[in-house]
Amino acid sequence: MKRGGRLRPLRTSVPDTIMASSPMQYIWPGIIGAQAIHAAAKLRIPDLLASGPRSIVELAADSGADAAALDRLLRALSTLGMFALSADGRFSNTPLTDVLRTDHPQSQRDAALFLPAAFLWRPLGELYESVSTGEPVFPRIFGQRFFEYLATHPDDAAVFNAVMTQGVAFTSPALLAAYDFSRLERLVDVGGGEGALLRDILSATPGLRGVLFDLPQVVLGAGEVLNGDLRARCQIVAGDFFHSVPEGADAYIMKGVIHDWPDEDAARILGNTRRAILKDGTLLLVENMADAASRPVGVIDLLMLVIGGRERTEADFRTLLSGAGFAINRIIHMEASSLIECRPV
Repeated sequence: MKRGGRLRPLRTSVPDTIMASSPMQYIWPGIIGAQAIHAAAKLRIPDLLASGPRSIVELAADSGADAAALDRLLRALSTLGMFALSADGRFSNTPLTDVLRTDHPQSQRDAALFLPAAFLWRPLGELYESVSTGEPVFPRIFGQRFFEYLATHPDDAAVFNAVMTQGVAFTSPALLAAYDFSRLERLVDVGGGEGALLRDILSATPGLRGVLFDLPQVVLGAGEVLNGDLRARCQIVAGDFFHSVPEGADAYIMKGVIHDWPDEDAARILGNTRRAILKDGTLLLVENMADAASRPVGVIDLLMLVIGGRERTEADFRTLLSGAGFAINRIIHMEASSLIECRPV
């Protein structure tokens, strides 16, 4: 999701190659463990333990938490391999919590703050209703559609944008290895967030010029991402892709944008892009493919269901794109997603 983007699922206690023998292996510790990790990350306990083991009194004083409750939290997490409890009663990080430090080079702290956050777990708690009705429950719970909510809740939006920016680090290497961007002249990243994907593409393609396009409140942080020498080759444009997208480029890219929306809204985004693109231009969609043999979508589609989006099959994409005036040239399946190359017709 990044007004789209793709989330890498956290590894569970059930190994990838072994099927669970009981549904309880998925349910337990499930939501309890996720919320416990979320609380510890929000309190920055892994950061406080970066220099070594500390007592619960020290951790409570520095985090502002209740000492007795924090002790219960960390003892519970230690049974899951999250934090280690020594014989002298001090806690320390484990490899699982070390990556939740803010300064870790592969930090997963933003992801730990994201999925267990109230604006996502509350609608997921109403999954039964969405499956029964076929409708997202997010608007009923919060009184707004998902991205309308983010526009009026800056703290949650900051977490969302951070995770989407971080997720690009998992996408860019595979994308750059799979596709030759050097033949393009001007690339518009539609719904490009804070610009991390465009930064990576421009850095790897010296002759390419770029345009970052997203909502005004989203691109506010783009100057910190698209800086230095890249800034001279890149425009940052604020707008709404439901109204229009920047015109006249030979290439447009959307990473995880289309899966955020039902068919009617997705068709509007693609239709506006069709009106803007040059007649011999290229549209690139980086999306999950629900029926990809090597990596099917999995449970992330249930998150999309409750918030109002959907993952699609190859046939779904062909129908959607055809209705918007595009034809698929080819589909390149990458490790974690698929690249759909399209042309206007």
